[in-house]
Amino acid sequence: MTASPTHPTILTRSPNGMLGGVCEGMAQRYDVPVGLIRLSWLISVFFIGTGLLLYFLLWWIVPRADAVPVEATAWGRDEVGQLRAPWARTQVDRMFLGVCGGLARRWQVDPSLVRLCAVGLAIMSLGTSTLIYLLGAVVLPSQSEASHNPNLRL
Repeated sequence: MTASPTHPTILTRSPNGMLGGVCEGMAQRYDVPVGLIRLSWLISVFFIGTGLLLYFLLWWIVPRADAVPVEATAWGRDEVGQLRAPWARTQVDRMFLGVCGGLARRWQVDPSLVRLCAVGLAIMSLGTSTLIYLLGAVVLPSQSEASHNPNLRL
C-alpha cells in the first residue's frame, strides 16, 4: 500500500472506506495492512474504551483524500533567509477559526496532527487551552490580511 498519491505526507480519510474511511486512510498513510488498523481499533474499543471517541474525532478532523483543501500562500523569507509561510490563520484548511490550519502550514506539519493535539490539550486542560486558541484567533491575522500587508509580523 502507498500513501495518497496527491498528498503523501498528510493523513487523509479514504473515500472508499467502510465507515468514514479513517482506518483505510491511516493504513495508506503509514503503509500497513488495513486489517491490522481495524483490528487495533476494535481492540481499543473493547479493552480501552476510548477507541470509539478517537475514531469519531479523527472522522471529524481528518479530511477526505478527494477533498483536501489547498490554499495559496504568500510565502516570505525569515531572518535567516528560508522561505516560510506567514503567521496567519487559514481561510480554506479550517475546522473552526483556522488557527490550527495556519499553525500547521507555518510549521509545515500535518494539520490533522495539530488539530488532534489541540483537542487533546483542550481535554487535558479541562478547556483552559481553548482560551489560548481563541486568543490565537484574535491575534493571528487572516491569510488575506497577511498577504495584503507583507510587513505584518508577529
